[in-house]
Amino acid sequence: MTAVLGTAWGVVDDLASNVKYRVLRPAGPGGCTAVVREASFLVIGNGEVYAVGRTGLALDESGLWTVDDGHRPIDAGTYELSWGPEGGHLRISGTSTDPVLHGASTDIDCG
Repeated sequence: MTAVLGTAWGVVDDLASNVKYRVLRPAGPGGCTAVVREASFLVIGNGEVYAVGRTGLALDESGLWTVDDGHRPIDAGTYELSWGPEGGHLRISGTSTDPVLHGASTDIDCG
């Protein structure tokens, strides 16, 4: 019952916060994929990135960010994703009027 209520609450929260999910391309080594959840509520935007490995499960977030004025860096294309042999790196950029307030850079580790 707790799992059902938790799932229902998550859906309601996503709808209220105008949430968008995106799979970033290209995929990294071994098929590691970065999946992003971006939300905007009033004058704040925030996002989370998850590393999804071969299992297809993302159990822990790799990083999160907060942006002023509800800016969505992934949706706006103001980000850079790069991959190396050890994993990925996601760099979030804001704009001059919508700066990144927290978490402009994070590593993505599928290991």
